[in-house]
Amino acid sequence: MQKRSSTMFVGTTAARKASMEKIFGIDTFEILLHLSYLLLIAGSLVRTILPLRIMIICSTIAGFISGYLSGYGSMVLWEAGFFVVNVVQVIIIIRERRSAKLSEEELTLHKHKFSALSTVDFYRLVKRGTWVSAPSGEHLTTQGSPVVRILIVSKGAAQVEIDGTVVAFCRNGDFVGEMAFVSGNPASATVTTVTETRYLMWRSEELKGLLEKHPDIKNALQTVFSKNLIEKLSRDVRASESEKIGA
Repeated sequence: MQKRSSTMFVGTTAARKASMEKIFGIDTFEILLHLSYLLLIAGSLVRTILPLRIMIICSTIAGFISGYLSGYGSMVLWEAGFFVVNVVQVIIIIRERRSAKLSEEELTLHKHKFSALSTVDFYRLVKRGTWVSAPSGEHLTTQGSPVVRILIVSKGAAQVEIDGTVVAFCRNGDFVGEMAFVSGNPASATVTTVTETRYLMWRSEELKGLLEKHPDIKNALQTVFSKNLIEKLSRDVRASESEKIGA
């Protein structure tokens, strides 16, 4: 019985190959196989996740057809598995994108400060934060004290004091507490709002947890920190030069 089943399978496989050769040509299996690999290579060159998943799905379809027509059952099963996994992931990505709705304030912040992040990743970042409207005179950080939160100013201004001397000002798009967040050291300055100020705030531990789960967000945030630090230093240099000219 087993021998008969084996013979039938071989016969079926041979029939498929013959049919494939008759309809498609002798090299159809190789063409589909190469197409599958080419789609995988093309997908690996894509930087965004949704097109990557779609390319993998196309690759698995080509691999599935070549495996089926050639009678390679194990290949068919593997390709079917890859197909199902990636289709599910595409559905998840599309659902996340549809649910990632941002306010006008958040859209502006995304455009000007976090453009390196996808809308979905920025939405994840915003969801972990809290929007705060602070009156003038609120201390955002205190020199020498632990920093338990990090924030970015959306509207308003704050002064930066070191040892009681005002050395700089934070404006729209500036971070407060980012250096302490990165280094783990206490605040190097006291930052106090000088106008009614609107900012987006994250608790340090919650933000660290998010960054551990999403390396892309971590890398983008580090880049944003670096750019903002350069902007602050440039402003300080210009202010210092203006004071010298005025003197």
